[in-house]
Amino acid sequence: MTSPANVAKYQHYFDFISKAGLENTPITDIGCGRGGFLQWLNKKGWQANVIGVDVDIKSMPDNSPKQNSDDSQISFQTGGALSLPFAVNSQSLLTYFHVLEHIHDLDSVLSNAHTVLMNQGHILIEVPDAENYTQQPVGTAFWMGIREHIYHYSAQSLSNALNRHGFEIVSCQRATLPTPEFEYPSLMILAKKTENPSPTVFEPIGNIANYVTSSKLALQEQAETLITLAKQNSQLTIWGISTHLFSLLPKLTGIDYRLCDASKQKQQSHYQQQLILDPREIEPEAVLVIAPYLHAEKIENAALSLGWRPQSIHLLH
Repeated sequence: MTSPANVAKYQHYFDFISKAGLENTPITDIGCGRGGFLQWLNKKGWQANVIGVDVDIKSMPDNSPKQNSDDSQISFQTGGALSLPFAVNSQSLLTYFHVLEHIHDLDSVLSNAHTVLMNQGHILIEVPDAENYTQQPVGTAFWMGIREHIYHYSAQSLSNALNRHGFEIVSCQRATLPTPEFEYPSLMILAKKTENPSPTVFEPIGNIANYVTSSKLALQEQAETLITLAKQNSQLTIWGISTHLFSLLPKLTGIDYRLCDASKQKQQSHYQQQLILDPREIEPEAVLVIAPYLHAEKIENAALSLGWRPQSIHLLH
């Protein structure tokens, strides 16, 4: 939570909120996880109560309220985006950082938010900016391969949904933001609860449909490359059980392969009755495919230390 990348991201959130004139407004962060942003705000001296809400009680900090010198509090409680545990017209600012892309029923989320927000209250949403996926490719079909991302939003599609539920757009900001592992295209929209919201028109800046189509084609080409490698060699080993791999494996038809991962937790799992092996238990022979984009160099070094030859290692790109 306190990595330089996360702190830089929190500062970006803070600046966006403050620029909108909402500094020191009570915040309720939906899907707060470990509460990193709220704890950072609290230490920074945010002079208003902040509440974190998440369905996963294990991920949240101690939920006992903590008092600041200015009488503001930080607290955490269990709850979901579809059924917020608050009274009607009671909240000032709801934030949803990387929540909406994971939820099927967007309309219920926004309807519930509208119910608990006070009149003229605000909602702040951040999602990956689907129109800018090509600017931060990471690897082949990376953004389509994050299987827990159910929806991919443009500024216009998110704006339309907010308008439909009684919110008027206040501001929109696109940026490239850091995580401890990679940078991502961020789309942030701030909207206000109002009786007659005016629609907002955003000029499209990228073609999401083309990106999806090209990602599917690139994924198929990647699969065909691995099938060719498998047929040219006696054994194919794939190291790294990543989210992208679960989009690729169903396309590897007609070949045999072994799966391995250094994670003890993953080694206790299976893929279609196939055991995930410990890389140390595998003879370094034939071809090794390193699947994850984000940790490829680290895995390659580990593979070399286990006796894999450099010319036998194939990295997915």
